[in-house]
Amino acid sequence: MAIAGKLVHVPRNQADARSKPENPQLAKWGFAGNAGYQLVPNVLFRAQKYLELDPVDVVILLNLSLHWWGAANLPFPSPRIIADRMSVSRRTIERRLGTLERRGFLKRLPAKAPAEGKPKIRRIELNGLVEKLETAARIGLAQREFAKGRRQAANMTKFTG
Repeated sequence: MAIAGKLVHVPRNQADARSKPENPQLAKWGFAGNAGYQLVPNVLFRAQKYLELDPVDVVILLNLSLHWWGAANLPFPSPRIIADRMSVSRRTIERRLGTLERRGFLKRLPAKAPAEGKPKIRRIELNGLVEKLETAARIGLAQREFAKGRRQAANMTKFTG
């Protein structure tokens, strides 16, 4: 598929899907959902100010998440791929990855070849991101419960006072 003269990668098995998705969360995206989708905790968006993530950081993390298919199957997209998708330089992505690593969101592992004669790849651990999102989620849920309790208490005083 070409958009503005550039190829957009759509995995063959997903692009060939002709049936309408049954999942209502996927269905809202129409046929575009057949090109692939990912699950991302809402707290990544809702807590980005608390986590001190700017929009570029969030999009980089979303790109890493795009390639993270399972907890033990670490992503390894090249900075060039992410840079091309975002229309920024490879160096910008490398600098941002370094900053995200220093801030504890990710850990870039040493480059290794997956097999003899194969090119080296650099996997990225996202345990730090998960831990930070879990902390933010706990804080957000506690705040939600506190606010809910205050609303309930206020409603009780309306009816009893």
